[in-house]
Amino acid sequence: MQLINSSKSRYTKMLFFIVPSFLGMAAFYFVPSLISVVYAFTDSKGAFVWFNNFASVLSSETFHLAARNSLLFIAVSVPLSMVISFLLAGLCQNLKRKKAFAVAFMLPLVIPSGAVAFFWRVVFDDNGLINRLLAMAGMETTYWFATNWVFGIVVLVFILKNIGFNLALFLAGYQLIPREYYEIARVEGAGKFQEFRNVTAVYMFPTTLLVFIMSIINSFKVFREIYILFGSYPHQSIYMLQHYMNNQFAAANLHRLSVVAMIFSLIVFVMILGVLKGTKKKMVFY
Repeated sequence: MQLINSSKSRYTKMLFFIVPSFLGMAAFYFVPSLISVVYAFTDSKGAFVWFNNFASVLSSETFHLAARNSLLFIAVSVPLSMVISFLLAGLCQNLKRKKAFAVAFMLPLVIPSGAVAFFWRVVFDDNGLINRLLAMAGMETTYWFATNWVFGIVVLVFILKNIGFNLALFLAGYQLIPREYYEIARVEGAGKFQEFRNVTAVYMFPTTLLVFIMSIINSFKVFREIYILFGSYPHQSIYMLQHYMNNQFAAANLHRLSVVAMIFSLIVFVMILGVLKGTKKKMVFY
């Protein structure tokens, strides 16, 4: 009897902590998501229109531009960020003050987006630092934000903003590799490349997969800096899906916004599912 009462007491305490969180999730995630699905399949009068809203969005040239830019940004920024972070993590292993080195790269994580955007405006604005240096050197200045160079600037902003987060994950992954494996590899005559291929790459795979997924998610968050810097209608090379969604919201077109939100979520889901499916056999090893 005492065991039953103890079990009920634990169950009551568990509910005490779970129910508030569940209600918050329901109010701010589950219910809005359900309403969004309803909006996606109805018109302004509330009539069910099947996939007409999807056809309207998918036939939009603006949507095509936003989707193309977003996918291109992921394809460029995510691999670059991962490679640089991985190399820095490897470099940290041979440093005496690797913690201080890692913290230096993690500082951008705690800097507000507004401050980050202001810094890059000071550097690349029409009267910014780069143009002043070019003028002093007698070279032609450029308004970087109005050219295709702006895409590279946004990639640079993303890398410097997220490199510390990736670096922390890679450093944690390195700590999980037993040092004895490297010693065994050296005894067996393995070179640096063989050590990397047979030890580091193998045992860092789960961490690399985690960094890849988190980088994809974080790549969609770069909208904050872009919006602060360039507003709702930036240069066409950096007009992202988030811009399209934000502009639909500003125009109170909730039906198109809901459609894009569903497509947006589907793109992220398919990308992550594809990565997990493609690496399923390797994950079994771990």
